[in-house]
This record gives sequence, C-alpha cells and structure tokens, in this order.
Amino acid sequence: MIRVLLVEDDPMVAELNRLYLGRVPGFEMVASARSASEALDLLRTHTVDLLLLDIFMPGQSGLELMEEIRRQALDVDVIFVTAARDAATIDRALKLGAVDYLIKPFEFERLKQAFERYGETRRLIREGQTLDQTELDKRLARRPAERPATQGLPKGLDRNTLDKVLQAIAAWQGDPSWFTSEEIGQQVGISRVSVRKYFEFLCTLKVLRMEPGYGTGGRPVHRFQLQRAYLREAHRFL
Repeated sequence: MIRVLLVEDDPMVAELNRLYLGRVPGFEMVASARSASEALDLLRTHTVDLLLLDIFMPGQSGLELMEEIRRQALDVDVIFVTAARDAATIDRALKLGAVDYLIKPFEFERLKQAFERYGETRRLIREGQTLDQTELDKRLARRPAERPATQGLPKGLDRNTLDKVLQAIAAWQGDPSWFTSEEIGQQVGISRVSVRKYFEFLCTLKVLRMEPGYGTGGRPVHRFQLQRAYLREAHRFL
C-alpha cells in the first residue's frame, strides 16, 4: 500500500482530493496537513511514500517545503496539485524532483493516471527489475489516459465538466457558504445557463442546497450552498 500525505490548506479541496484518493486501489491517505510546518512534523512521525502537495499555502509555499525536504534528505516523492501554472514555478518544481504536476482544475482521470504511473514505478523498483531502453522509455513516457464513457449522468451533462464544477465549488473564495451559478461559471469558464444544469442535478442529489432570491430588476438570482455530507453522491458519477 502506498502511503500518501495530503498537504492542502483549503478543507473543501482537501476533502475532494481525499475522495479522489479513495477511488484508486493501492493508495491510502495516512494524514493531511494545512501548512508546510505541519507537513514536516507529520513526515517525522508517519511513514509516507508520497506527498500530494499544493504550492499556494500560508507561511511557506509548497516549493519551499519541497526544498526543505530535499535539504533534510527525506525519502518521499511529491506530486504537485496546484493552480500555479507559470513556467518558472513548474520548472522549479520539476527540477526539485516532482514526479508529476497537475494544474487545477484537473479531471479525476488525470490524477488517477498520475497515481497509477507512480504505483507502477514503485512496483518496478521494489521488485528490482532490470529494464532495457524500450521498456524504460515506455515507463517514462507521459501519455494521456483514455477517458471512459460517461456513466449514469442525465442527458446533456458531461462527467469532466461536472468534475470541474465540483472543484470550483470546493475552491470557492467568496462568501464562505453561498455562491451563485454565475460565480461558479466564471471560475469554470462556462455559461451561467450551463452551470445551472449541473446545479439542478447536484440539488437532486442533495449535494447543493438552493436558496431562492432576486437581484436588481427582479431577476431571479438563486444562491447555493454545498452540503458536504452528500459530496460522495456526486463522485459516483465521475
């Protein structure tokens, strides 16, 4: 079993990543941390194989944490899961030895691919296999995973878009409880009308709670609130 430490300061995003992790066989989350200092303390008291690490955190950044890990020669690998997308940051992360780098919002299949590729590499090392160049090239190649067909979603809804909507909701930085379809649409990059279709579906699963309201000119502006206890219901469709 590959033991994972999740380092993410946003509790909603951390919960989503924990659910994702639970869907990949062979991996278990041994602990979670909300800061670099907390992560270092946990690395000293827990056996950890892999860090799932954000870059933007209060105090030390994820990059600074990884630099400290390298200074202390701690035996742990790192996959970055972050909104940081500038070339200099990505270059620094890779030079520090990150085994993968995922940019938020990402699709579950991409994270699953990262875990499975990492797990296969760990297996080869553990078994002490000798590889020829062809086999090594195949292991090092980063081919995109094939996406399975959407299962169970209502007509007109897309699994990957649902995944992005859920991630945008989890990362919401406005009012701590309430948001509108327009606000989430801006985060995801799709129209308010399209987001409403996903919100209506999530409401039927009790993942979202709706509060009717009206804006200027009497236009309906409904607010929504995430019901965390039902989040697993949405993940059955991803």
